[in-house]
Amino acid sequence: MGAPVSLELKPEDEKRRLFLVTADDTPDALMRVLGVASVQQTRLRALSAAPEGQHLAIRLEIDDQGDARAEVLASRLAACPSVRGVGFGWRA
Repeated sequence: MGAPVSLELKPEDEKRRLFLVTADDTPDALMRVLGVASVQQTRLRALSAAPEGQHLAIRLEIDDQGDARAEVLASRLAACPSVRGVGFGWRA
């Protein structure tokens, strides 16, 4: 077996956006959100989804592609069926 490989990124290469999406807790809600992210050609780096009451809390971490692209993605996500809210910012 080979040794594990580690790739160190420079700080400017680590910029990521975090999108927090609240959706109805339906069987297809997560796939709809991921479909929008795919069509917008985002590079997904982390994903989590968990029920919160009657909703589904979805957290998407993507490579930063600039403010304009982030706003377009947020707008498209907000227009997605089942989505009740979208927030985005920088990953802490």
